[in-house]
Amino acid sequence: MHHSKISNILKILVIFFLVILISISPSLKIIPQKLADMNPHDSQRLVELLLISLVLLESIALRTSAGCNCMNQVTRYAFYALAAIAVISSFSAASPRHALIEISLFAGLAYLAAFVARLYYENSAQLIKHLTYILWGGVLLSMTAFYVGYFTAIILKTPVVWPGPIIGFNNIRFFNQYQLWTLGLLALPLLTTDFNSKRVRYCLHLGMIAWWVLLFHSASRGVLLSWIVGILITVFIYRKLSWPFIRLQLIHITAGFLSYQMLFGVIPFLREFAVVTGTVVRDTTGDRIELWSLALRLIQGHPILGIGPMQFAWYSPISAHPHNSVLQLATELGLPAALLLLTLTGYGLYCWLKKFNIARLQSQTIRDRYLAIALLFTVVTNATYSLVDGVIVMPISQVMMFTFIGLMIAYYADGNTHETVAVKSKHLLHPLFAGLILITLVWSTLPEILQNAAGNDKRFSMGYTALGPRIWLEFK
Repeated sequence: MHHSKISNILKILVIFFLVILISISPSLKIIPQKLADMNPHDSQRLVELLLISLVLLESIALRTSAGCNCMNQVTRYAFYALAAIAVISSFSAASPRHALIEISLFAGLAYLAAFVARLYYENSAQLIKHLTYILWGGVLLSMTAFYVGYFTAIILKTPVVWPGPIIGFNNIRFFNQYQLWTLGLLALPLLTTDFNSKRVRYCLHLGMIAWWVLLFHSASRGVLLSWIVGILITVFIYRKLSWPFIRLQLIHITAGFLSYQMLFGVIPFLREFAVVTGTVVRDTTGDRIELWSLALRLIQGHPILGIGPMQFAWYSPISAHPHNSVLQLATELGLPAALLLLTLTGYGLYCWLKKFNIARLQSQTIRDRYLAIALLFTVVTNATYSLVDGVIVMPISQVMMFTFIGLMIAYYADGNTHETVAVKSKHLLHPLFAGLILITLVWSTLPEILQNAAGNDKRFSMGYTALGPRIWLEFK
């Protein structure tokens, strides 16, 4: 009984900080100035670490992982092997403590995926509804800040410097990652809900169009390319069954583009005033090519175990990660681990498509049908974007990624009771294992946290050579 009360309290705290991170932190300062003078990236990372710690504590309090056990034995041992390779690689790294941050962080995120899967199994309809509300709340807060800034600039004829008036992120591409994770699920109510008032439906359409305006303002070619890939693959797999979802996406992106041209082209022209100053599009991709070339050289020099988790930052003077998820895995964990993870990903996709084919989805409820399509679309678009950006690196994107992984696992196992029972102690998601991950996470991250708390000019800096953030925003 005592353990049940503790786990319920921890469960509420996990949900609370999840809302803080993915709904409030993209637009509002979440750590008061009086407590700490902190940039958005570092404050979001702190909340992510607190969220993961609470998830691990909740798992320990339950005494069983209560995760979704839908892996067969071969798959489970493959993950064991991947974890073993990561640990061995970390001890041969230039900075083993920082390598262990990466390992414990992703292990903790796996517990977050299991936590989300369990919430889905408890009440799938409520989870999807509330998660959609949470995302819409974050979107509305972000758009409020953006459009207030825009109309203030128009009225007062005071231009903003790009990427303003988008706020809440140290880099506009971190915002793009957040935005891309939301596009599929935000459209779900328009496909699955019969609204009593047409005004609600019109408002949701208007909100999606306004959300696309921010994407065009951010001038992200990678997001648009990833979105196109996601659309094409979704259509290829689900054919006519996906058309209502695809049609919504096409309507919103078209109206969003026209609205962007009106707001940032026609209106400024008529008022003879530039709303935005500054460069909005990179004129070269040379930095990416240089990073990828370095990654390939490092893979050639360290093919088996890689250079160690999170160690790219110690080898590159430009960026702390290569802006390509596959190259990052191969560089830092070695080719065997990268191939193993890619194989597991491919196998997971095969199982998903085998179970949720067109015939199966046609027999599903409307909600379940479009949820499956939206989940696949979201994962494909973000997987594509991870090939040109740090999707697997940034705090909000990491949490969104494992939230969607948890949803997909639970959706896949839904209706199979034997697949969703609490995991026994012999399996990976064991409370003792959760305790070990928690201790490692706290031990490995605490030095930089204490360094910042002491008022050191280095803030959270870890001392690597690269510019830009990996775990923290690096101050030179």
